[in-house]
Parts: sequence; structure tokens; C-alpha cells
Amino acid sequence: MKRPVPTPSPAPRGETGSRPHGRTCLVAVDGTEAGVRALVWGLRHAADHDMRVEVLTVWPPHHSALVHEVPGHFCAPRWSARAAQQDTIRDALDAVPDGRIVAATLENADTASAIVRASARHDLVVLGSRSRHGRHRLIDRVLADAACDVVVVGSS
Repeated sequence: MKRPVPTPSPAPRGETGSRPHGRTCLVAVDGTEAGVRALVWGLRHAADHDMRVEVLTVWPPHHSALVHEVPGHFCAPRWSARAAQQDTIRDALDAVPDGRIVAATLENADTASAIVRASARHDLVVLGSRSRHGRHRLIDRVLADAACDVVVVGSS
């Protein structure tokens, strides 16, 4: 049985304005339980606030050597990221069966940089944290540099 996800409130960062395609919530996932909690929270929040949900998985994982994909060749880190993203989406949709995800993207980049860049195209970014307080360099960097509101879903 899965525990309920805490419902933090996003810290205001100023007016983001509405996008032509509607308001969007970007959830960054990495295949961890923290990513599942973040996606569950994002799906519920989006349903309550008439938002679209997009999922972003950045590979290779944070603190790993940056490996670039060579077109036409099998890339194990990309394959692992895709599998982790699919597992996270499946687990979150098991918890929120009526949740809707409009896009799922894989990006080969530095994790914090990719999330910050993506924040310019979204109204809200949701991150999961393995700790109760949710403080580490990746989260601190996204909180400092994101162009939209950011929610960090910690452990319960």
C-alpha cells in the first residue's frame, strides 16, 4: 500500500502568465521512489488546477559522467533512463488512475541545466527529494534559477 503524498504549496516566483497551450506542470523523474511521489503529486495538482502534465527524465543520472548518445548505436544509459521513466509513469498512474500525461521526454544533458531550461516553457516544476527537507545541490540550483514556480515533494 502506498503512502499518501504530502501536498506542499509552491513558493511564488512572480507572474508566469498563461501559455497559448494552457498551463503546464513539468515533473522531473529519475526512476526513484522520490520521482514517483513527485509525479503522483504533480498529477493530482494538475487535475485540481486544470493543468497539463509533462514528464522529463534527464540522463545520465545526476553526478554521473556526461555520456553523449552516438546516433545509430545502442546507448545503455539512454535505455536505462527510458525504462526508469516508463516504470515511474506506470507506478504513478497506478496511484492516480485518472491522471493524464501529455508528453514524456528524455534529455541527454546536465540534470539541473535541463530542468532550468525546461522551466522557461512551463508554469510549475515538480521535483522529488529523498530527504524530508529536500535540500541538496540539484534542488538548490533549480530553486535558484528556475523561471517558474518549483515544488519539492519530500519523503513523508
